Amino acid sequence: MDNWLLPVLAYLARGTVTTLWISVLSLTFATVTGLLVGSLSASRSRIVTGFVRVYVELFRGVPSLLILLYVFFALPHIGIETSPTTASMLGLGLWGSANIAEVARGAIGSISWHQTIAARALGMGATETLVFVVFPQALRRFLPPYVGQLTVLIQASALTSVVGVADLLGSAKQMIERLAYVDTSGHAIEIYAIVLGIFFLICYPLTLLAAYLEKRLRV
Repeated sequence: MDNWLLPVLAYLARGTVTTLWISVLSLTFATVTGLLVGSLSASRSRIVTGFVRVYVELFRGVPSLLILLYVFFALPHIGIETSPTTASMLGLGLWGSANIAEVARGAIGSISWHQTIAARALGMGATETLVFVVFPQALRRFLPPYVGQLTVLIQASALTSVVGVADLLGSAKQMIERLAYVDTSGHAIEIYAIVLGIFFLICYPLTLLAAYLEKRLRV
């Protein structure tokens, strides 16, 4: 085994932990915000539904990299100092929340109005109807595409190296540059192959889970 491989694997392992940590933070923020915004689509207020539409179209219509860069460079100008990790979480979280909100809006909107009418006829209020009638049915249609969005967001975490985060991709770039000083080859092909393999091992199980849920929860 080449003497460069073990140090590279150890360094990439630390980068993988960073990638997973940022992914968890981004997914948490995106899920909470996305579900909240998506749930507002059930409102009868045109102002509220208009806000949902603008929010979703704004953050879905802009590349995730641009949102990440804007958050990273804009926040210090308004007096908010953030680390690259925090800026990455916010940037990817905003982009991911818009996609999750759209998934939630579609799931809620797919439930027939007859369900709402029947619940109201039984004396349920608007909130009770949403919580006990609409949301449980919408959840079955929400989960498969939601898991798919998790995969996309994890893949997008590779962009965080642009703002200086030592994630998996950033760690790979650093090791290639260091090895290039030691010998004539930076072993870029081998290192990026390892990175591809790690991302595949992380994302493929989620892809299988999304396919399973789509088949299992089909309504």
